[in-house]
Amino acid sequence: MQTGVAHDPISLAFCISDSYAQHAAVVIASALRNNPNEVLEFHILSGDLSPTTKERLSQMESDRCHLFFYDVDRSAFDAFPTPQEYISQETYYRFLIPHLIPRDRIIYSDVDVLILRPLRPLWETNMGDHTLGAVKEYNEYYAPQSSKAQGWRSYKTAIGMNANHAYFYAGLLLMDCSALLRDHFTERCFKETETCTKTLSNDDFSATDQVVLNRLFENKMFELSPTWCITEAFKHICKEPISIRHFAGYYEKPWCNVCWNTTWFAYLYYLLKTPYRSNAKVFILKHLISLFYSSHVKKGWRRYFIFCFRVYKKRV
Repeated sequence: MQTGVAHDPISLAFCISDSYAQHAAVVIASALRNNPNEVLEFHILSGDLSPTTKERLSQMESDRCHLFFYDVDRSAFDAFPTPQEYISQETYYRFLIPHLIPRDRIIYSDVDVLILRPLRPLWETNMGDHTLGAVKEYNEYYAPQSSKAQGWRSYKTAIGMNANHAYFYAGLLLMDCSALLRDHFTERCFKETETCTKTLSNDDFSATDQVVLNRLFENKMFELSPTWCITEAFKHICKEPISIRHFAGYYEKPWCNVCWNTTWFAYLYYLLKTPYRSNAKVFILKHLISLFYSSHVKKGWRRYFIFCFRVYKKRV
């Protein structure tokens, strides 16, 4: 073990497809850079990681970086819907974490994030009797009398929640895996997903696994500080330094090639510290081109932009 490392390892889990391996590598690089005195374990769940991808990611291993790979049976999730273009089947794999990963505690994270500060405070959070911790959704911070708050309360009612109970992000989860395993977490998540698929509209179920977890853990979620899941909206209200920057919205993704995207600069910094650094030139070129022209699909429409102005859109 590296000199100066005196703590137990911190275990993180990602659920990715082969095409998201580069993003996972960037998150790993950011975690290592900003946790210099920690041993970090990265547990990667996937249904399609190629041997080449596993080998490439494994190049990041060191005396304080350990990678573990778990193969997921994709067919078990075939019936689960993915209503939004940028949500894939892998979003549901987090349901398997307590079942597959032999650890008492796990930090689950999406890979559209950068880890910018030490994870030890999150890792050592005392959740009391709670088995799942998460950050409260930004919409929960509207003043109760505002029109936006009323619309948000209506949404919670539509997905089967009590409007007075808080709704949480699922992009960052602190998981008591031992307790969740005893509580049959995986089986309950599968059953609840089937129920949501049958009873909710695509619009109401667009957040998929996030809706499932909020229904299952309604009024039972441990509230983490927003600093562990700072979205663009949260940047304006959170007084603490950003610990994990979460690129939650479609246009926030660093790899979203639209001219007004600014998150790609920070992503590029960490990309250059990964085995995928050879992709940096193409990554930069795509963003430079997007300053003049870009097109993308969102909510069933292909949109075309020139100099940040939308000039045309059509159904796809």
